[in-house]
This record gives sequence, structure tokens and C-alpha cells, in this order.
Amino acid sequence: MVKIARYLAYMLFFILSFLIFLPKENLYFLLEKELSKKEVFISDEVVTTSVFSLEVDSALVSYEGIEVAKIKKTKFDLYLFYNAIELNDIELSSLVSNYWPSKVQSAVVSYSVLNPLEVTAVARGSFGEIKAHYLLKESKVKVVLKPSKLILSKYRSSLRYFKKSKDGEYSYEKSL
Repeated sequence: MVKIARYLAYMLFFILSFLIFLPKENLYFLLEKELSKKEVFISDEVVTTSVFSLEVDSALVSYEGIEVAKIKKTKFDLYLFYNAIELNDIELSSLVSNYWPSKVQSAVVSYSVLNPLEVTAVARGSFGEIKAHYLLKESKVKVVLKPSKLILSKYRSSLRYFKKSKDGEYSYEKSL
């Protein structure tokens, strides 16, 4: 029994040490490098690390040289069994404002080992609330939108790609 307890203590110590000393900044710059291959660039950001997370403040996101969004605060929580990216105060480009509300209060993208074939996202903003699921095995995206009054009145044409359900939610599915 003592050997099992000692083994578990060593495993716990190893996992905690791994998470604490993980080079979080290097992982972030690797992410930036991979995004740049797809013409997505992040600039003007301030990167800070803490024990279990990495925070990025005041990031400008550009796609093919066009500024797409300003993200005030991003937090990467990197754990062994659960990882999440939390984005706060997102201002989308004025190019989007004709088709969609430009304010996103918060968005959380998460992945868990307990459900390894799915990445989930939840976003709240002036558009209402969106819940999205990316199914890795099927390479399919499922989105459910609970629209706000603003999107129902001013941006109604943007909902044409969604299917309306009986409870007032809008859903969208696409295989990638």
C-alpha cells in the first residue's frame, strides 16, 4: 500500500512539475507560427505567463493583411486533461458590422480528454449566445444561436444560413 501511495505521489509531482515548467510562451509563438501559414497574424500583443496559464493582452488579429479583430484579453489555461482559451472584449472589424454585430463580450474554446473527439466553444455578445461544437472525427461543425433582439431586427439577413427551430434557436451544420 505504501508503494502505491508513493507511486501516486511521484506521478502527481511529475504532472504538476510538468504543468508549472511547461514553456507556455514558446507554445504561444508556435501557435502564431502555425497561424501565419494560413495568413492569420497576431500583432501588438503583450504576453505574460503565470503558473498554469498564459495571458495575451491587446492583440490585433489580421487575415490576409486585413485587420479582422481587436481582442482586449486572451487567457490560455493549459492543463493536462482540460485546455481552454478564454477571449474577452472582442471588437470585430467594421467590415463585419454590415452583416453581424461587432461586439463579442466573451468566448471560450475548450477541449477535454473526457470527450477527445470534440472541441466546444461558447460565445456571448450583442448577437446573443452561440454554442458551437467541432466534431474532429467527422470533421463537422454544429452551431446553435440564441439570437438577441438586435440580430433579429437589424441583421435578419445573416440568419438565412441558419435553420430556425421551434424554441426560437437557430442552428447551422457544415461538414468541412
